[in-house]
Amino acid sequence: SMLLMPRLAERARAEAPGVRLRLLDSAFGDVERLLQDDVLDLALERPLKVSDWVSAETLFVSPFVVIAAYGDPVVDAATPGQPMPLDLFCRLPHALRSIDGSMSGNVDQALAAIGRVRKVSLAVPHFYGVALAVARGGLIACVPRQFADAVAGPLNLAVFEPPVPCPAPEIQMYWHSRHD
Repeated sequence: SMLLMPRLAERARAEAPGVRLRLLDSAFGDVERLLQDDVLDLALERPLKVSDWVSAETLFVSPFVVIAAYGDPVVDAATPGQPMPLDLFCRLPHALRSIDGSMSGNVDQALAAIGRVRKVSLAVPHFYGVALAVARGGLIACVPRQFADAVAGPLNLAVFEPPVPCPAPEIQMYWHSRHD
């Protein structure tokens, strides 16, 4: 909603002023059913297993970076733009985006592969909520690079590379093939 919709809305107003745009949260329901029932025209999601009648195209890859409040003393041992030291990363409390309330994600799987864990102390359903919590200090978070680039300046956030390789999710666009 923050990265794609403002530009899409601007372009739609200029090129197709009669078009109405409505963005629904990804927790709204089953994407395939919503496309079949014409509730949605398009869905932007991570890769999904879908039926043959659903068309898809990869839009972009979304690698993770680590964010922290700029100048926060808890990250003094780290240099923005560089990988955050693994011990520091695992020691600090984390915030994460979770639409289902879980307190773990892809980063935890990457850490488990090397026998490490992190401390997740806050889960919220939107990346912007994560960034606002981190900006107050005392927390770090892994967020998509594109999102970090958009909010780092306005929220005074430092951006670090993750200390472990984390899979970079693809973001795909899905639509009913009747709209091809």
